Amino acid sequence: MRSKGSPERADEQSRPAAEPTGPVALGQLVAQLATEVRPDPYDLTPGSTGRRRLAEDSGMSIWAVARMLRGETLPKPENIGGLAEALGVSEDLLLDTAGYRNRSNRAISGNQAVLSVANRKPSPEAIADALGITHSFVRKMLISSIKEAVRLQSEADQHEGGAPGGTAAAR
Repeated sequence: MRSKGSPERADEQSRPAAEPTGPVALGQLVAQLATEVRPDPYDLTPGSTGRRRLAEDSGMSIWAVARMLRGETLPKPENIGGLAEALGVSEDLLLDTAGYRNRSNRAISGNQAVLSVANRKPSPEAIADALGITHSFVRKMLISSIKEAVRLQSEADQHEGGAPGGTAAAR
């Protein structure tokens, strides 16, 4: 048995930790995100209705939500979309955190995350990640602004004869 001061233990503690995945990581992330949902956050304290509301909004059973929040199980992959929508985040974030797949929307080069946009448009959340925006309020404002800009561009494209960019892009 190693003592606390052993070199092996000190070496293990100095290694950078990989981003956690799996049931515990997802449960912690969902619990955090649930309290940040605006305008009506989910109160997950015992005796409140937050877990029931989250279950209804995500299409999961209340028991599945409770087990997920405790880190005991993962939601079924087909429930990730409803959960992401209820929490106002991307499915990618939840799928990656659950460990259903590798963090496929990022390629690591040195210490910097590089956003890959080769096959699809990046999500607003991926853009915030790539820019290193971590402060909760600033992140929500950026994501909200990006979503609104995409919506407005889509409307403008529809009014300009369906040509992406159209004359609206020149304005």
